[in-house]
Amino acid sequence: MKQALAILALAATSATFATATSAQGVYVFGDLGQSDFDLGSAPGFSVDETDTMYGIGVGYSFNDYFSAELGYVDLGESTISTNAPISGTVFGSSFSIDGKFAIDATGVFFGVRGDLPVSDSVDLFARAGMLSWQSDASFSGTITIDGDTFTSGSGELDDGTDPYLGLGASYAFNDNVSVNAQWNRYMLDMLGEDLDIDTLSVGLAYRF
Repeated sequence: MKQALAILALAATSATFATATSAQGVYVFGDLGQSDFDLGSAPGFSVDETDTMYGIGVGYSFNDYFSAELGYVDLGESTISTNAPISGTVFGSSFSIDGKFAIDATGVFFGVRGDLPVSDSVDLFARAGMLSWQSDASFSGTITIDGDTFTSGSGELDDGTDPYLGLGASYAFNDNVSVNAQWNRYMLDMLGEDLDIDTLSVGLAYRF
């Protein structure tokens, strides 16, 4: 993150900027990469916080420096597994858990992108906006509460609308096709707790 900010600061003070062709118009894009759910840890549980993510969208560039974007992102899922059956008491009820939980997140985003051309082909960019998201949870295994046993199940966990931001760089092969690499952070308020989901991805964009 600090390195990315340093690159942007250096580019901002550089004397070499692209003077090139106007980027006004519509473009479509897609990204594929890895997500990282910042769930933390708990005794007796193993947490797998990373998964494959992807995103698709459409944007409109008003000029070489400013665009608006709308799209869909699937942030993958994180899994939490018991290392062995865990027992205890909550609110006066005895319980035992042995199995695996999975939590996913998907959503529709709307935001803006600011570009800083550093050559005829290379841009640095920053993104920010809002993600309208939904998270589903599933469980495989057994949960016993006061002698009653429940097995596998799934359902909606939570939803909301929260901000995201990102940094990246793109390289244009020609006036239409470009490739990018980017980092994004989605800052969700899930079940009353802050959950940051970071993504690192590469993608392609096509400008009409």
